[in-house]
Amino acid sequence: MIASLKPDARGPGRRTKTRGRVLAAAGAILQAEGYSRLTMERVAAESGVAKTTLYRRWPTKAALCMDLYLEVAGRELQVPDTGDVAGDLRHVADTVVHLQTRTVAGPAFIGLIAEAQVNPRTRADFLAEFAQRRREVTRAVLRRAIGRGELRADTDVDLVIDALGGAVTFRLLQGHAPLNRKFTAALVDLVLRGCRAAGPKRRG
Repeated sequence: MIASLKPDARGPGRRTKTRGRVLAAAGAILQAEGYSRLTMERVAAESGVAKTTLYRRWPTKAALCMDLYLEVAGRELQVPDTGDVAGDLRHVADTVVHLQTRTVAGPAFIGLIAEAQVNPRTRADFLAEFAQRRREVTRAVLRRAIGRGELRADTDVDLVIDALGGAVTFRLLQGHAPLNRKFTAALVDLVLRGCRAAGPKRRG
């Protein structure tokens, strides 16, 4: 039997276009109406992608939101190198604030948090990976700062990440105070006070 020379209609190019249509449709619904109005049926209808195809790639809307968040974050959140750990962390924090307040990543993130409270499977299956990938950039910044001698060698990297990310997320969810550059600068300064390496002692 001679193999067909026609390209596979289900090849990478078509899968990429399908994924793009699905993420665009989900993002439009999230930004316009929020997580509660997002359904897989609506995404299928508005993207023109069959529900069977949709569920094969994203078994739940939580999985879809995670993919959407990571798609946007992957484009905008990179490891900075300003030459100073404070500058690097401010850049990361400012980018995260922008993602969560000015892009579709914000409602996707809020939806994931809400889903995790009522669906243990979402927490177990998706949030562990999601959280780990979100932490990679800050972890790289902190480890580099330790290697440069800017931070103490015994700095608890995970605790610093929790303090920074937790404060930003708390303001995002509570809405009790502004999420802006003044806040991120003060937050980074406060956290770094607890882990900066001591400078060289002056001779009397």
